[in-house]
Amino acid sequence: MNATTLFLADLTAALVAATAGGALARALRITPVIGYLVAGIAIGPFSPGYVARGDTFSGLSELGLIFLLFSLGLGFSARDLRSAGWWPMAANFGLMAFFAGTAWALGRALGFAHPVTLGLAFTLSSTAIGAALLQEFGLHEKRIGHLALALLIVQDLVAVVLLVVTAAPVTDLSLAGVALPLLKAAAFVATALILGSTLLHRLVITVLRRAPTDSLVGVFSAIALVAAWLGHLAGLSFEFGAFVAGAVTSEAAGGRMAQTIVAPFRELFVMIFFVSIGMLFDVKAVVEHWQAVLLLGAALAAARMIGWSALGRAMGWGRGAAIAFGIAMLPLGEFNIVLAGAAHAAHRLDQTETTSFIGVAFASILLAAVLARFAKMTPFAADVDVAASGRFHEPPDVLIIGYGRVGRTTATILRQAGVSLGVIEIERDLARLAREEGAAVIRGNGSDPRLLDLALSAETKLVVATMPDSRANAAIARRISALSQARIIARASRLHDVGEVQTAGALLALVPEAEGALAFADVALGELGIDRAVIDQLIAHARSAPSRART
Repeated sequence: MNATTLFLADLTAALVAATAGGALARALRITPVIGYLVAGIAIGPFSPGYVARGDTFSGLSELGLIFLLFSLGLGFSARDLRSAGWWPMAANFGLMAFFAGTAWALGRALGFAHPVTLGLAFTLSSTAIGAALLQEFGLHEKRIGHLALALLIVQDLVAVVLLVVTAAPVTDLSLAGVALPLLKAAAFVATALILGSTLLHRLVITVLRRAPTDSLVGVFSAIALVAAWLGHLAGLSFEFGAFVAGAVTSEAAGGRMAQTIVAPFRELFVMIFFVSIGMLFDVKAVVEHWQAVLLLGAALAAARMIGWSALGRAMGWGRGAAIAFGIAMLPLGEFNIVLAGAAHAAHRLDQTETTSFIGVAFASILLAAVLARFAKMTPFAADVDVAASGRFHEPPDVLIIGYGRVGRTTATILRQAGVSLGVIEIERDLARLAREEGAAVIRGNGSDPRLLDLALSAETKLVVATMPDSRANAAIARRISALSQARIIARASRLHDVGEVQTAGALLALVPEAEGALAFADVALGELGIDRAVIDQLIAHARSAPSRART
């Protein structure tokens, strides 16, 4: 067979195996990543039967990694990191150092040649798997979920620095040899921030506002790939460039919507990436080093589970929530594997160390999946019955995006006034509740521009965006204001965000907590006998105090 035929055969085998493995994992209610890894083992060179060529997947897995890290960068928000507080961040760094030190000590005890590098590879948690587990636990939209994602994002930033260090040639271990790539990385980030706040910011805003839906995937994919190439040309790595591009795009006010755009495209390549990782899993070699894998795996799993769960308890969470937090932070994942691969290529890890690491990483993902299966805080429920096309059967007068407390209260009052309602909600239970309460429902991500294109109609008079993320609501307002004549009322998380949301196209941006405080003040002033006109003037002044630019 020629090269093209072999490539298509290998790709077909990988996708079929990954689809079957992922479906089986979902049927068992564990993360599909386990299925992708098992699929890779099944078609890899260390298992009987069909054997795919590793070089077939090298480029595809690299591409998948670029999109994965671009997507992780899109989740970056300096604002969210600041809101997490200083001491959870300090604890995050402390636990990372503790895990690295534990792996280093075990590596020395086992006689490994590069215990320091091995320790660095075990430092991080998997953002992709952790986020999926948080969603399974129903915690991703709660305080605990936001904090966990903030800690994972910080770990991703640390990983970017570690990637620069571990990818440096082992022949140059001097201070200058380590400092030079770090200086290159700093210069690359500084340049990206300058371009991001000027050219990229304007590009992202224009694209999200004006570009047709079918071109959005191409635009953001091009941003990821161009940045990856620039990172490579700067002497760093494709992955570093992609992550920085995602972070800068996020800060350019398009992160949440860009995530939904690249998600399906990314998932295909992420599937291939984990299949390619599974192909590296040599069962025989892992069995030969079973003592090292067992010792490292058991010690680090116990340390990570206890450490993260203890942090959850120290935050004042209940035992169940703290355990769920520990499970979500337990698995090693994409960045750990990237670090180990870069270290192996730079001769900072030998084959025995790399094999042991892959065995422990696989075991940590499997353990987290099994623990999550038995420790879910809420049972799975049947899906809501929604329009398969993503369209409402009858165009509603008002479209409410998000059916949390704010969205539901708004819907209840509008329904009592006889207004026809449509709801977009991603949470299964909330979508079902909206449907039971009489609203037409589309279950999906409200910041997905493709879903907005389908849900909006000329008959829609008003859109109420109540998602708890100001930037997501700003992106929604920006997109809707370009697509239709519907007026937009949007939720802002903080008073400081009001101007940003309104500038994006919202007629009005409200902070629910602030509006509640104004209602308290209104009643208090009335009870004190203050004139109604004076009260109205004071409330209006307080409400307009933040920057409230209008479009």
